[in-house]
Amino acid sequence: MPEKAPSKSLALRFQKKMLGMTVKSKEKVRGYIDDTTSDLLDLLYDFAVTDTGDDKVAKKVLKDTIKIMVKIGLLISKSQFSEKELGLLENFRKKVKHGALTIVSYHEVAFTYDQEYLSRTIQESRDILQQVIARHLTDKSKARVNNVFGYYGDGERLTRLYNDERYSGAGGKRSLVPTAHVYTNINHNDIQQYLLA
Repeated sequence: MPEKAPSKSLALRFQKKMLGMTVKSKEKVRGYIDDTTSDLLDLLYDFAVTDTGDDKVAKKVLKDTIKIMVKIGLLISKSQFSEKELGLLENFRKKVKHGALTIVSYHEVAFTYDQEYLSRTIQESRDILQQVIARHLTDKSKARVNNVFGYYGDGERLTRLYNDERYSGAGGKRSLVPTAHVYTNINHNDIQQYLLA
């Protein structure tokens, strides 16, 4: 008896490859993400540009973030995750939402910032996501996950977010620390079933 044709698997691999080739910036991915996600990506990008002063670094982290989100969304839409992986994905979703709420509360309640706790939460989120994608995505995609979570989970960088007035919205500038409004939108809008879905 001939082996079953791997068309479904090949088609999924092709879709992931095409996404990787076409999703190069937030502007090109508008059809894949909602406005809330776009606003959050803008905040993350603005923070990276302000922090590094290097547009190339900020764009690389943004592109990696977008590619991860879209690929996970594709895997979800094609029902590629096992029950165990879906359970891990749910744990990841809860961990990320908890992290987002923690970031907001640190900004809104003075003297509550705990760099170790926040860094650990971000790194634990990364570890869970790596388990979810382990059998689905390439080493290159896994490296993107490490890049994104390593960048935003860096303790010194997080400390600057809370202690440097460049990020606080001082002088009439927009705050680069996510506010309760952003978190509320994340919590109530489904974010396209991606990282925070």
